[in-house]
Amino acid sequence: MNFILQNLSIIAGVVSFSAYIIYIVSTFRGKTKPSRSTWWILTFVGILIFASSYSLDAKENTWIQLSYILGPLIIAIQSLSPKYGYKTGLLMIDKVCLFGALVCVAIWIIFNSPFVALLGAIVVDFIGLIPTIKKSYFEPKQEDPVAWSFEMLASGINAVGITVWFSIAEKDWIYALYLLIANGVILLLLVRTFFKRYLRIT
Repeated sequence: MNFILQNLSIIAGVVSFSAYIIYIVSTFRGKTKPSRSTWWILTFVGILIFASSYSLDAKENTWIQLSYILGPLIIAIQSLSPKYGYKTGLLMIDKVCLFGALVCVAIWIIFNSPFVALLGAIVVDFIGLIPTIKKSYFEPKQEDPVAWSFEMLASGINAVGITVWFSIAEKDWIYALYLLIANGVILLLLVRTFFKRYLRIT
């Protein structure tokens, strides 16, 4: 039991990456067409969040953050294939995310503030999720509830693994709380269809 408690962050990273594996397999099967621009931007934002957290010595989220880099990177590379990727130019939301991420980098360099860069990167990441949140509400069948269930489970495990919450000297809780909220909202939107159908039957 102590071994599990001591390695919750690693377990969270493994569970999170499992969600990406589900997405990757779905892409290989032709059920999903990842957008090239979106996944490259998500990779860049993931690197920014990891780098700023590391600079703040907020390392409790390390493994799940690495998952949010490696998973999107594999999907981004996968999207380069004409067979699997959905070729589009930069959408407006992609441009906003890319501009926001570059602003975060500039703030970090100019003001030497990795904490502000981390907060900004989280905001950018959420903006990038808005199309997925919208799709989960209006077209839930186009999202994979199993993958998002894995992400929510990973977020929960990661949050439990954070040993210090709401401490001025501790920055780990910020990203952990963000993951819980973001993944939780999407999962709730996806499972609401199931509960509606269940309630109608009963």
